[in-house]
Amino acid sequence: MSAAETGVVDVSDSARAALADLVSTYAARRPGWDGALGAGGPGPVRVLEAEMLAPGRPGIVDVVAELGGRLVHVAFGLRAPGDDAWFIPDGDDAVLGSLADDEGAAMVFDATRDAAVSAMLLERVSGEVVPPSLVHRLRDDKGSVTLAMEDRIAFTVYDEVVDGPRPDLELFLALDEVGFNHLAAPLAVWRRSGRDLGVAQEYLAGASSGYALALTSVRDLYASGGPPELAGGDFGAEAHRLGTMTARMHLGLDKAFGRRPGDVGQWAVGIEDALRPLSTHVLERPDVEELLVELRALQVSSQAIRTHGDFHLGRTCRTEQGWYVVDFATGGRPTSMAGAVTDPDDEGPVYRSPLADVADMLWSLEHVATTAADERDPSGRDGLSELADAWVARNRRAFLAGYLGVPGISGLVPPGREALRILTASFELVRAAVHQARLSEN
Repeated sequence: MSAAETGVVDVSDSARAALADLVSTYAARRPGWDGALGAGGPGPVRVLEAEMLAPGRPGIVDVVAELGGRLVHVAFGLRAPGDDAWFIPDGDDAVLGSLADDEGAAMVFDATRDAAVSAMLLERVSGEVVPPSLVHRLRDDKGSVTLAMEDRIAFTVYDEVVDGPRPDLELFLALDEVGFNHLAAPLAVWRRSGRDLGVAQEYLAGASSGYALALTSVRDLYASGGPPELAGGDFGAEAHRLGTMTARMHLGLDKAFGRRPGDVGQWAVGIEDALRPLSTHVLERPDVEELLVELRALQVSSQAIRTHGDFHLGRTCRTEQGWYVVDFATGGRPTSMAGAVTDPDDEGPVYRSPLADVADMLWSLEHVATTAADERDPSGRDGLSELADAWVARNRRAFLAGYLGVPGISGLVPPGREALRILTASFELVRAAVHQARLSEN
């Protein structure tokens, strides 16, 4: 793997002012940014640095700016007016405006929207050469864009960055460094001024989303009926393998970053504190009250490690070679700080119980079964709940068997099945409440 640490070659002051306007236009059009940028629009832009990454036409000027309390990164493509562009269609106008430099006037656009300029960008930051005809948009998330290049490279450009390393990318690179091979191998990291701007990694051809595989399985069960192990799309063996991969991930994170002593009493307080603003009525349920009493009374040793932070089926995929982790929590912060041994206000690395990740995945298995049941039978008249419960129970058992069967994992989780049940069920409560809060926001 190589790391491209590029140097800043400043553009002129007049070009800098024009770039600020272009960043503002980009932000106003960026899906998912409206709420974060405020009701009044993007607001003022302060360009922190601009690099003429590829002079000429076509060319690339790369910008990091401060906008609405966040750091925004945009690679702008430049073409002479009238030039043919290889725009990757997505329904929106790709052109953002114009810019004048030593080469004259230029039409400006998001570089990741032009296949030829995207290929040029990849070559500048990684040395990899791909034909523009084999570039297509793979994923467009709130904070990044990922392009598939020749079906062998996945090139991610972050349009939200942080000062210093990205915690999520730090986890990914650390796991690769310690030999955890359930990842798409990193090929190059794009950095400038200590900020992570993008990453090129192996493209997982033929990969299937973990969520899609589980959804297919439970749909097949609802269509056929009977025990889940007899359904054509039985997920049990895959759930076991997924549990094994999860344990290996946690052992890799332990090796990379070490562990800290956990405190179950502190975790109990953290879980209640997390639930209170999210779902007060949940705390009033008799079964939840009983569970939290059991949690507070639990006297077991525990460990905390750097965790994935938002570990669900959608963050995984399955290939012919096995299960892979394909994404980490955005910004590297956990979905919930429950189970952490650090101060919630501390911006440093978060160490949590590895069972918080396990609970995320257990919740995800139940979520996919519920989603499929609601999709197939919105009225509930078909009585799919028993099939759903059987599917969830089978695959939860398989996942936990795979997880607990990995040598060494017993050193990270509290001993005893009862402690495991209490802790995972408690963390699941928080995960479910966070999910409901997100639905309410949307």
